[in-house]
Amino acid sequence: MKKIVILFAAVALSCAAMGQEVRLTTSLPTDTDVMVISYTDGLHCVQRELSLLTDPADEWDFELEQDAVHTKAWERRFGRMHSWLIGVDAATYLRDAEFSLPYTRGYTATGFFVTPYAKHLIGRDAQMTFGVHLAGVAGTEGIRQWKPLVRLEYRPHDNVRLVMGSLYGTLTHKLFEPMLDRERYIYDHYEEGMQILAQLPIAGWLGLTTDTWLHWEELLEPWQMTQERFTLGSSNELLLWGWARSTQQGVTLSMPFSFLGTHRGGQFSALDTCIESLFNENVGLRVNVSLSRSSALALDVPVFFYQDISPRKCQKYDNGWGMWPQVSCDFPLRTWESVELQDDCIHWHGGWHMILQAGYWYGNQFIAPRGSYLFQSVSWHKKDFVAPEREMLTAKVALEEKYGRFALGLDAEFYYDIRERAMDLAFGVYMRYRL
Repeated sequence: MKKIVILFAAVALSCAAMGQEVRLTTSLPTDTDVMVISYTDGLHCVQRELSLLTDPADEWDFELEQDAVHTKAWERRFGRMHSWLIGVDAATYLRDAEFSLPYTRGYTATGFFVTPYAKHLIGRDAQMTFGVHLAGVAGTEGIRQWKPLVRLEYRPHDNVRLVMGSLYGTLTHKLFEPMLDRERYIYDHYEEGMQILAQLPIAGWLGLTTDTWLHWEELLEPWQMTQERFTLGSSNELLLWGWARSTQQGVTLSMPFSFLGTHRGGQFSALDTCIESLFNENVGLRVNVSLSRSSALALDVPVFFYQDISPRKCQKYDNGWGMWPQVSCDFPLRTWESVELQDDCIHWHGGWHMILQAGYWYGNQFIAPRGSYLFQSVSWHKKDFVAPEREMLTAKVALEEKYGRFALGLDAEFYYDIRERAMDLAFGVYMRYRL
């Protein structure tokens, strides 16, 4: 019985798709470098995005253990309380969005991100990461964006982590697309501010995974001709119940709930324009069925809400709502494994993995300032266009191959507007390397 309780406590911490997932057991740094929601031992949680597009919060305990392979005399004598790691995170993409519906515009872009960094592991409870984040887009001159990467992390408790500086952001927050546009991976990839990551066992079956953050987007200096802008969000999942036939087969029931608020304004702004605060919330149920070590099914029934609490309303609607029931599955197409024997046994895993997803969207006066306009009742580029009621069928297919520290991903997305009787679609090719 004790083993079963421990198993589902681990599932509560690791299967929550809205928080930060952690491997139950691993044998290679590669397994965490490319964030894969599959486990060497334990229930498998369905994957809803290409894993190579997420920025996993590193487990420095694991990095200390792996770095301990290269032992030195002083380390054996004084312990491993301080370690330095040097790495690089590089990604390239080609994104073709064939959007013709009036809600948003299509585009084609190809470019890259690259972040060389150094990391100081300060014992078991803190670490510092610094480097530079560079981004470029083909068709423009030179580097389109560069920002310093500075991240300090402290773990006051085994299950709680405080992050300040450069955040684990965008798709890593695991918000649904109506609340956070996945295109932000390309045009708003970098986030700065403060973040709290926690994985909390509560009692019995109950376990909570949470990611709460403040992303400060624009600073306002006194009497400057601009507005301060920031985003405050919280992405959570509460595991309610679980049943396991084995360590690789079982069923879990959980409740994702999240909040995302945006604000622009400031008491010192010299602009005579709207001071605006918009809120979005989400709550729903999720059933996850683990079929084997590397395949799973999931049913999501999320409901979304919108409110405009600005002192002077500038949006078309003051409030609205929407729902997006969907079914997802992921499974391996081909896997391989090779073993290299040195001082320790190192396992390299790889192969193709497929993700399928289908859903139905209904929206009523729904607006989301950080969400995809494909789901909204207003248009991004036609200021006078409104569509109070929206109905849409959605589908996604994605393929991902992992090869050590390298990953290749391809995806296709389809959005059929029932009322307009027209379809938008998008395709993408991505590659990522983490050292």
